[in-house]
Amino acid sequence: MTRFAVMPRWLGAAIISAFAVSAFAFFILAETAPPERIGGRYSDVNAYLDILTLMRGGSGYYRAVHDTLLAHSYGTTSVFNWRTPAWLELLALFPSIAWAQALLMGVALVSLFLAYGMVRKSGNSFLALAAVLGILPSIALIAGPHGVVLTEVVAGLLILFSIVSYGNDRWVAGLLAALAALFVRELTAPYILICIAFAVYRKNRRELAGWTIGLLAYCVYFEWHRFKIMQQLGPHEISYPDGWMRFGGMRFVLETAHFNGLLDLTPLLITAILLPAALMGLFAWRQGLRAATTVAAYLCIFAVAGKPFNFYWGALYTPLLMLGLPWAVPAVYEALAPRKPVS
Repeated sequence: MTRFAVMPRWLGAAIISAFAVSAFAFFILAETAPPERIGGRYSDVNAYLDILTLMRGGSGYYRAVHDTLLAHSYGTTSVFNWRTPAWLELLALFPSIAWAQALLMGVALVSLFLAYGMVRKSGNSFLALAAVLGILPSIALIAGPHGVVLTEVVAGLLILFSIVSYGNDRWVAGLLAALAALFVRELTAPYILICIAFAVYRKNRRELAGWTIGLLAYCVYFEWHRFKIMQQLGPHEISYPDGWMRFGGMRFVLETAHFNGLLDLTPLLITAILLPAALMGLFAWRQGLRAATTVAAYLCIFAVAGKPFNFYWGALYTPLLMLGLPWAVPAVYEALAPRKPVS
């Protein structure tokens, strides 16, 4: 059922032990030095809501962003402090945020249906249902207005949709969802590179052609975005004294993993155990390699990049993480169970 079933028993035990040690390390970190979420009362969510209010009042996107960033002492000189406009422009077109919530809930329902089919295909109905129940609290933020304005939450849902589309042999839907996530948030780029690597490995020329067209379109879009930002800048802009490379290590990784929908309300110790278990489950799952490499890539990146208040970046990968949780138990069993002698 899992990769561990065909591994030598010693190798499976070694891998399980490595994940157990990492869980213990995260547990000690959460118990003795829980990460602190730095930030004042005015958060990024408040900024997005203010930008949306200004846009609905007639202001253009870039003017609204510039005014909001300066008013609350955000950095303005780096292009990466300005979100690309796609999602907020779409939100501004809706009569209310409830319309965007309905749209995202539709995407979520299809994603859950595809996730069930993907897990059921390589496991059983119990594991498939457990995966769906695990994902549900992770994507629950789309039910509230604060979650809807976070581009990381939207991009994370689209990445989930892409992963389960690929898992159901619907690569066109997977490609389009991944590109949509990229246009919403540039931090989707690591997942895009992983998808391209899979397409190269599988020699899917049509998919590679789709990636070429999509990425060329994104390059034009991002350059236009940069040009519009430059038009807004004046002599009194704000620059952050430090960069994005903060080397937060396991501390920041744990904090991003904790930003996991309703699980964010649970003690940090739960995440310390859940993170290694779910990641192990993803790697053990025969159909979970794309999701596993995506989660692992983000964990490695966030160990190096990201400021303390960027913990919500975890929304990009936590829905995928929950796909692996049901596989943790069969993985441990198949890694440690006695092998039948070959007659």
